[in-house]
Amino acid sequence: MKGISSTYLFLLLSLLSTVLSETPPSKNAVRLSNVKTLTLRADRETSHRRVPPLPQLKCVGPKNVCKLYQIDTMRCTNQGYDYDEEDIQWSCTANLPSEFKLGSTDVICEGYRNANDKWILKGSCGVEYRLLLTEKGEERYGRWRDESESNTSGLIFMIIFIAVLFFIVIAISRGNNRGGDRGRRGNSRGGGGGGGGGGGGGGGDDDDYPPPPYDYQPQYSQRKSSSGPGFWTGLATGGAAGYAMGRSRNRDRQTRAGPYYTRRNDYDYRDDPGSAPGPSQSFSPPRSNTGFGSTRRR
Repeated sequence: MKGISSTYLFLLLSLLSTVLSETPPSKNAVRLSNVKTLTLRADRETSHRRVPPLPQLKCVGPKNVCKLYQIDTMRCTNQGYDYDEEDIQWSCTANLPSEFKLGSTDVICEGYRNANDKWILKGSCGVEYRLLLTEKGEERYGRWRDESESNTSGLIFMIIFIAVLFFIVIAISRGNNRGGDRGRRGNSRGGGGGGGGGGGGGGGDDDDYPPPPYDYQPQYSQRKSSSGPGFWTGLATGGAAGYAMGRSRNRDRQTRAGPYYTRRNDYDYRDDPGSAPGPSQSFSPPRSNTGFGSTRRR
């Protein structure tokens, strides 16, 4: 009898726990799996409770492309879940000129009680999207590399350059040491020859013979050793100057890639990366464009 009562009590507690977990902690808490569509606008922020609000639409890269165009409105549709029922996958659609296309579109929502809560705060979802150039856009603005890729390439080059420069300095130092040893040996040999010459001069009165070249070997050693650092230092300096000039030319090419940068007077130019282009900038007619993404909670 006691065993049956314990079983019933366990089942009752399990049922109560399930009911409580399905009960929203607040009228402003919703399950993300119950959200079918989201409409997001560029000039609005998300609702918030535990953490600061976010813009409903945020372009996250590449930064140079984000400066060219800002999406005004985006609509995202629930496409079902992946591994977990609350891990929703989304397809997001926006009207874009044919110069641009959508990359990833990730939906970020605020968990109601914590970042892992399956209940989210109503109205707290925003989208972080990537804006890419189409072939037509690359013809107009040029190819834009992601800033992280450019920084990585520059870092790798600098590491290789510093390593090469380090080995050059070691080689110069060793060459100087060997040159110094040869110079000291040459000085000792030159000194002995000078002594012999002095003895011969004392024994005769003939002044037609020229004096011996006492310092020929030391001067040669000094010239040989001093020519090394100048060459390698010049090589290292030239390499650094070439690298700096290459980066400068690359920036110039990117600056000249699109009229948005070379003809600032024609557009409503703003320093804010999320600002929309001015009304005088002309684009091709807009068309529907779709990106895909998953869900993150904060």
